[in-house]
Amino acid sequence: MKTSILLASLLAVSSIAAQAAPKDESIGPYAGAEIGRANFSMKNTNPVTASDKSGNALSIFGGYNFDPNFGAEVGYTRFGSFSETESVGGVSTQQDANARSFYAVGTARAKLSDSFGVHGRAGVSFGKVSGTNVLPASDQLTGSKTSLLVGLGADFKLTPNVTLTADYDHYGKVSNNVKANTLMFGAKVSF
Repeated sequence: MKTSILLASLLAVSSIAAQAAPKDESIGPYAGAEIGRANFSMKNTNPVTASDKSGNALSIFGGYNFDPNFGAEVGYTRFGSFSETESVGGVSTQQDANARSFYAVGTARAKLSDSFGVHGRAGVSFGKVSGTNVLPASDQLTGSKTSLLVGLGADFKLTPNVTLTADYDHYGKVSNNVKANTLMFGAKVSF
């Protein structure tokens, strides 16, 4: 009987203490958005006479932090538009394109202070480039490609639930002839 009362008292005290403990905002779901610039590198067999190898990028994402250091994230990045003009048989031919990616990554974070941290991510990018196909098949920018995505960044906790982010991500190939990288700035909200 005394053991039952002691166990019940211990359980009651521990549940009150657990409810009184502050919630760790670094654990649980989050969502965010970033804007920035995308840079493209393109593989060519013909001479390039002009190119626009950058675009305005936008990313939306959501994820879950399993603990303060590790999590998982999914997102969508629109890299913007770009173009390339090649000389094919002495004739200048321009190809315009835009690119996007859906991605899934694992995340890791190292806390440097109460507000500041660095983070990395690695996973898979499902890229796609759409546009005009006016060049020979060996130089076409359009297509789809699944590649390794890796990235590094820094974050600053503005409030317990709002974090500012800066990220550099390498999406690998988004089509057979196009690779994409982004430099993005944004914010995420923890729930």
